[in-house]
Amino acid sequence: MHASRKLFLLYVLVAVVTAVVFAPGLSGGFLLDDFPNIVTNSRVQAESLTWESLVRAASAYQPGVYGRPLATMTFAVDYAIGGKNPWAFKLTSLAVHIVNALLVFWLVRRLFALKADGMTRSATAAFVVATLWAIHPLQVSSALYIVQRMETLSLTFVLLGLVAYLKGRLLQNQAKRGWPWLAASALLAGVGMLSKESAVLFPLYTVALELTILGFQASRPATARALKWTYGIGIAAAMLVFVAVVLPPYLAPTAFDGREFTLYERLITQCRVLVLYLSQILLPLPSTLVFYYDNYPKSTGWLSPASTLLSALLLAALLTTAWRLRKKAPYLSLGILWFFAGHALTSNVFNLELVFEHRNYFALLGVLLALAELARLIPTRDGPALKRAAISAIVVGFGFLGLLRAATWGNPLNLAMDLVARNPTSTRASSDLATLYVAMSGSDPGSPFYKLGRNEFERGSRLPNASPLPEQGLILMAATTGQPVEPEWWDRMLHKVRTRPVGTQEIMAVAGLMQQRYRGIELDDRRLSDVYGALLDRAPMPAPMYAQYGDFALRHLGDDALADRMFVAAIERDPKDAQYAQKVLGALVMDGHTRQAEAVHARALALGLLPER
Repeated sequence: MHASRKLFLLYVLVAVVTAVVFAPGLSGGFLLDDFPNIVTNSRVQAESLTWESLVRAASAYQPGVYGRPLATMTFAVDYAIGGKNPWAFKLTSLAVHIVNALLVFWLVRRLFALKADGMTRSATAAFVVATLWAIHPLQVSSALYIVQRMETLSLTFVLLGLVAYLKGRLLQNQAKRGWPWLAASALLAGVGMLSKESAVLFPLYTVALELTILGFQASRPATARALKWTYGIGIAAAMLVFVAVVLPPYLAPTAFDGREFTLYERLITQCRVLVLYLSQILLPLPSTLVFYYDNYPKSTGWLSPASTLLSALLLAALLTTAWRLRKKAPYLSLGILWFFAGHALTSNVFNLELVFEHRNYFALLGVLLALAELARLIPTRDGPALKRAAISAIVVGFGFLGLLRAATWGNPLNLAMDLVARNPTSTRASSDLATLYVAMSGSDPGSPFYKLGRNEFERGSRLPNASPLPEQGLILMAATTGQPVEPEWWDRMLHKVRTRPVGTQEIMAVAGLMQQRYRGIELDDRRLSDVYGALLDRAPMPAPMYAQYGDFALRHLGDDALADRMFVAAIERDPKDAQYAQKVLGALVMDGHTRQAEAVHARALALGLLPER
């Protein structure tokens, strides 16, 4: 068979195999962060594709400096085509994943062709790596969890950038102009940041390439020197920015008030988390892929638990191996370095949750590259047939596990029950299952599913360190079906809000109740006010939450004094945001709330947010 035709067929096969493995998951539903980002986010719900709807969707993701406009605009396109049908969203996400698999094949084939050390038969070896990367069971929660398109689409441009970077560097080795390709690679990575900030890791991926495969070499000595100086200055500047700008806010005593862990505990826990990721990559048994890790135990010291120190020693050994073997076994070293580089943000000082599977979306490629190198080094005394058979068995086995997991994700009830069975102490898993039961009851208190939902909410509410999500579910379940809301549920929710660290689940539980109240659900306004006020007393919240509480005080409590304080607090959250202060003031004036408008106006003048007249 002609080489180009064989290569084309391998590309087609990567795409087809990936589609076949993941297709059963397309019938699944929305999950977790899909709801605030898509289901209840009116800004991505474009009825038609117009310039105005795309601009509105570009600002649909609030956290961060500039949001994630590229990803949120694709959500708007999906909504315009298929409405709130999750199938349309998942199909697009799968298409992005397939494109990434093809780019991985392209990238790895070029990498393997760079060293004449047994990897020169690069097409077949690259096909195996790309296929394993694409169908690995760990990738299901990236490709089929819709909101993670932010991660997968970002990597699309990072992979394009890596291919362009390789092209430019090879041209430099041939005494040709390579800098336009290098500039293009940086531009592509920049586009990736419009989908998610993880694209900022692109320079780490390229410096790993230089340390292992490329060796900072160029045909012209001046080019090689310029390359080394550029990386040297860049690394020094990045370290300075990290120490002087990024790190200080996380050293503040209150930086992790909203978490159940401190900065120190987060960092040492990541040693165990990274080893967990490695075990999930190497042996992706269904029992190890639980998706929800809200109950993952933190490390409180190097020996609490002892696996923290053991994990740290293992990681140090891997990094030492990568450094020492960067010339003798460059693909092994590159794979190890890419694994660590892929986690350089999420396993760092940033105030993020401890564990998420999608954080391995690129890091998985690093492990597979390292394994490919190890497989190459294994002697084949009796010929390569046994090695090929073993690799084929691994591909088939991983494909079966990926297909099994995708099929589970394709049925919302099966997925919810499966996640509770695998992780029965997860509050999130329990709340998801209970919510699904209530939905299946058709809001009929006489349905057996209604009872199942209530029982699961009750079980979840009493789990160790349970969040207020189950109480929220119980209150809404009763309120929407005309059943009495037990005072005990409000009491438990208030106690948790007052005593638990304020994290994502606490905010979701309380804010969710307020949103439902504004949608017309009858709730006890005084009890809701107690819970919402307790949340705002515990930790600083986004400005709109104070403004909403102020509006709630006017509409449902008739409490002008509380409204005064909340609207003023809203503009105080960012004393430099004059535009938001003017927006709040304008809304109050338009609605005729003169007293609150005067309070906001006076405070805005004091803060310098409004010009003196």
